Amino acid sequence: MTPIGFAFDASACSGCKACQAACKDKNQPPVGVLWRRVYEVTGGGWTRAGETWTSDVFAYHLSIACNHCERPICVEVCPTGAMHRRDDGIVAIDREKCVGCQYCAWACPYDAPQYDRANGHMTKCDLCADNLADGKPPACVAACPMRVLDVRDGQGIAANVGPLPDESLTRPALVIKPHRAAQRAGVLGNAEEVHRAVGAEWSLVAFTVLTQMAVGATWWAGVMGAFTKTTMAVVTALTLVGLLASLLHLGTPRNAWRALGNLRTSWLSREVLCASLFVAALFVVLITGRVFWLAQATGAALVVSMVQVYRLRTVAAWDSVRTTVSFVGTTLLLGLLLSGALTRGTAAWWLALVVALTAGALARARFYASRAPALT
Repeated sequence: MTPIGFAFDASACSGCKACQAACKDKNQPPVGVLWRRVYEVTGGGWTRAGETWTSDVFAYHLSIACNHCERPICVEVCPTGAMHRRDDGIVAIDREKCVGCQYCAWACPYDAPQYDRANGHMTKCDLCADNLADGKPPACVAACPMRVLDVRDGQGIAANVGPLPDESLTRPALVIKPHRAAQRAGVLGNAEEVHRAVGAEWSLVAFTVLTQMAVGATWWAGVMGAFTKTTMAVVTALTLVGLLASLLHLGTPRNAWRALGNLRTSWLSREVLCASLFVAALFVVLITGRVFWLAQATGAALVVSMVQVYRLRTVAAWDSVRTTVSFVGTTLLLGLLLSGALTRGTAAWWLALVVALTAGALARARFYASRAPALT
């Protein structure tokens, strides 16, 4: 497969944003959605030597869209297979398959996939594939007055150009001629324009915390010898509530079944499978009063898959042992307190459960909010 992607001359870009405007004009994405973004990188200052002040202030621009990577993490993590890489190397979205889970947006280090809230699915640059088929350049390339944007074949390099991430993460098909100040430390001068808000994701907080508590309760029930129908009914109810809460995160909940479509590479797809097996095991236990080990085993698989969903190599704040400790710790602590409250039934146990559950939910909300914008 011969990759196709953009070439960009950062040394001559004026930052006029004609490329960004042309992309908006042709593709008509919703308000707030920018498939191409122009980043303004600034830095330097004034230094004094005796009576003389010297300035080393610098500023340059980076025009970034989807880089149609050779190793696209958005394709890897997409649970439905909606995100795919075509034979010509263009990374595209099948909007009929997309459920709007936004996982690709979390994973992409270039902030390329953008969520269309009105229609409940993801959108992104497809390199104006229709123009290319007609022998025309992409709209952004045609609009650039400085002629610093182009399309080229072959593997690209985006390494060592701040603030772009390490190119080895996804191997982008992007070639950049860097600005002379590209190696210097700088900050984004227009972060409020190019960055999207990172939220607490309360529906996913409910899903992860409740299901982890339910899994933990099945483990501790075995230790305490408390596998009762009441315990298992509560655990099943909590799991179902968590799963229903997770549907609120999706843009098109009616297509949630499609999330099983990429078990080969997507941990989110595997998480959905494990959650389904855990629920099925809970119902078997409820009906038969036996095979408790099945609920414990499928619950363990669910927690493992949850951890892996967030251990994204492109999200430094999440790809840490702290994520594993947090998820396993929530499972053990809340599971213990729930089991104790159900078996002991004292006010102290219930109070401890409520306090720990509240603290756990707030901590999980901070976890989701800790995901920094893709380019900083």
